[in-house]
Amino acid sequence: KGVTVFVTTHDMDEAEYCDRLALIDQGRIVALGTPAELKMQHMPEDVWELETDQLDDSLIFLKEKIGAIQELPIREVAVFGNTLHILAKKGEDLSFFIPSILAGHGLTTKRLEKIEPSLEDVFVSLVEARRGTS
Repeated sequence: KGVTVFVTTHDMDEAEYCDRLALIDQGRIVALGTPAELKMQHMPEDVWELETDQLDDSLIFLKEKIGAIQELPIREVAVFGNTLHILAKKGEDLSFFIPSILAGHGLTTKRLEKIEPSLEDVFVSLVEARRGTS
């Protein structure tokens, strides 16, 4: 109807309801598009969600493994609410690998499944790529 509403938010769940987004990091636009376009164009990895009773220990262990094992198909692990989000190479099946290496160190997997990336996953991935961290 020719009306534009400008919204600014840090809440990526809220941003999902917008028609078009500009993701901004340190005052610079890092991506533009619809939520679906941003997820498709700027999420080069699959996202896996891990639920465990030992969240902190699992996070520390997996982050240590990323640097120690070159062939590991994981690029990043981050806390997402009461779960961990694991960014892995497209097409990699982590459903046996992750529970196995966690169990080998006394850590349990309650649930592990591949999920659709959230806008927060996209934003974190873009910011880390921009800053050269992972």
